Amino acid sequence: MWTPTDITEVCASTHGNLTQCTSIGITYLTLLAQLFGRSVDGTNSRGDNPFIYSTVNDGFEQRINVESKNIKRNEYDYIIVGAGSAGCVLANRLSEIKQWKILLIEAGEAEPEVTSIPGVAPSLSESNIDWKYKTQPDGRTCLLQKGQVCPWFRGKTMGGSSAINYMVYMRGSSHDYDGWAAEGNDGWSYEEVLPYFDKSINLRDYESLKNNDYHGIGGELNVERFRYLDGPSKILVKGFRDKGLPIVDLGLESKVGVNINLSASKDGKRQSTNQAFIKPIRDERTNLHIITNAFATKILIHPAKKEAYGIQYFKDGKYYNVFANKEVIVSSGALNSPKLLKCSGVGPRDELESLGIPIIADLKVGYNLQDHVTTDALILKFSNQYSTVVNDSKLLNEVIKYRNQPEKKSGPLSSTTAINSIAFINTKGSKDDPPNVQFHFDGRRAAEYLSDPTNYMASNILPVSFYDSVGARPLLLNPRSRGNVLLNKSDPIFGSPLIYTGFFQVQEDIDDLLDAIRFVISLDETEAFKKAGASFDKTPVKGCDHNEWGTDDYFKCLLMNYTATIYHPAGTCKMGPEWEEDAVVDPRFKVHGIRRLRVVDASTMRTIVRGNLNAPTIMMAEKASDMIKEDHRILTKTNPCNKY
Repeated sequence: MWTPTDITEVCASTHGNLTQCTSIGITYLTLLAQLFGRSVDGTNSRGDNPFIYSTVNDGFEQRINVESKNIKRNEYDYIIVGAGSAGCVLANRLSEIKQWKILLIEAGEAEPEVTSIPGVAPSLSESNIDWKYKTQPDGRTCLLQKGQVCPWFRGKTMGGSSAINYMVYMRGSSHDYDGWAAEGNDGWSYEEVLPYFDKSINLRDYESLKNNDYHGIGGELNVERFRYLDGPSKILVKGFRDKGLPIVDLGLESKVGVNINLSASKDGKRQSTNQAFIKPIRDERTNLHIITNAFATKILIHPAKKEAYGIQYFKDGKYYNVFANKEVIVSSGALNSPKLLKCSGVGPRDELESLGIPIIADLKVGYNLQDHVTTDALILKFSNQYSTVVNDSKLLNEVIKYRNQPEKKSGPLSSTTAINSIAFINTKGSKDDPPNVQFHFDGRRAAEYLSDPTNYMASNILPVSFYDSVGARPLLLNPRSRGNVLLNKSDPIFGSPLIYTGFFQVQEDIDDLLDAIRFVISLDETEAFKKAGASFDKTPVKGCDHNEWGTDDYFKCLLMNYTATIYHPAGTCKMGPEWEEDAVVDPRFKVHGIRRLRVVDASTMRTIVRGNLNAPTIMMAEKASDMIKEDHRILTKTNPCNKY
């Protein structure tokens, strides 16, 4: 068992020294460990949060290894690298073909039970199921963060980032996909991708089902609205309604409007892609093998034939090679997929030559990085009447209550509360054109945040369910600026990639966010906010207090000093036709110039979609699975041209 000293050291090294991390924070994490399991692998020497992995070994890894001896242990038809939002879907769909042998490898552990609790999502960041990546300083963003770098959380477990995100389900705008198709990517119009959104989900929301025909029933991913809805969440929606925004189905398409959004959840529990697509089949399909704690170091590519034939990975201090008869599919995400390609000789010539990596294909890998940039320093406070803050004893009791409930969970921890009160606007005033800004809200404790904003965000471990204020986050949906992901020069393989966000290089990006901030603070004038006693805190935050609150200079200061995203990296292995200079994969996810190699994840998005990325990434994996089957003349249900 972990001692109190262990817990104190981990909490301090990982989350700072705020009161919440030296008293109630320690007790809270200890309780999570006792009720939902903790790490038993001894990998916490670097300050990893120990309250993540399950204490119970279900024997799956051992079963896989034993079975592997009875088949071609080092040889498969398809090898999928990364068990995240895309990889789990691919593994499910490809293993439907019984004669195909599928290997899914994941750098992280099995998904721990604690991830299932929606309200404890903040506890998962900076833990040992998070890659704990940081951006590179650029003198323009994250200026008040330690080292002028921002965290970029990414899931390192079965389910990937779908196991640590906030479960928002949305598809993006029809204009996103129609734009891809218009630029030479056949098959990617909104009409053509809708069946793949439909295929994945099992929608359990009456209002959404009643109003349209494009929500699926019977898919693997359960989608519903959280049953627990608190007062502040309702006030936010009412405020936007007072500003003239209509109630729209944001789970169907991102358009100007507001609603309590759908979530990838079931009965008050998270639905990661691991929960939805892997757990139900992993003991049923002997042709699907999964190896966890396996860090992919290189794609094996024949330099003369330009053909991928396997993967090298590192596990338990040893390197292993496994071979693919048909294809290698990289689904490691917008940060790790370009890293793996580059380490394998697929990337920009100048960068690879500078690191001594033999070049197999000179492609713009790592370029075109996009994310939905925002600030986390715009604070909306609620009156005591609407505060959901509880005392320490009540907080701990809620954790115990959630654990002791039967299969269907309820109460504050069964929801992400205000995070699912979502609005979209077009800052030019149009209600018909696609939105360019999305508003998210996350719960805060105002006094603690305002006393030390940077450390508060760095040490944010308590449940998102209990708060007296929210951070209003205007997200820039269609950024013009672009960033880059480079290899770590001192350790390209095992070192963290160098993330240059590129935010705010284009003035229009700043202008759109300033317009969005102006819009959201005008909610103070609405009847809903006045009646509820909700208003934005107009005390200048540290580092920007040399500017007057409410001026453009003040809000620019927030954007550059308190830069943030909600972790939607995309675009670093851009999809495009072969003639497009910066394209990495073609519209069927095949890497240009390399046979038997695909990349399937958010890295292949040409332009980032307007909304949260989990559902679009799942859709892309569904579509890729059908493409692979079609290449082998296997009929699919989803493609309207191929019927069973």
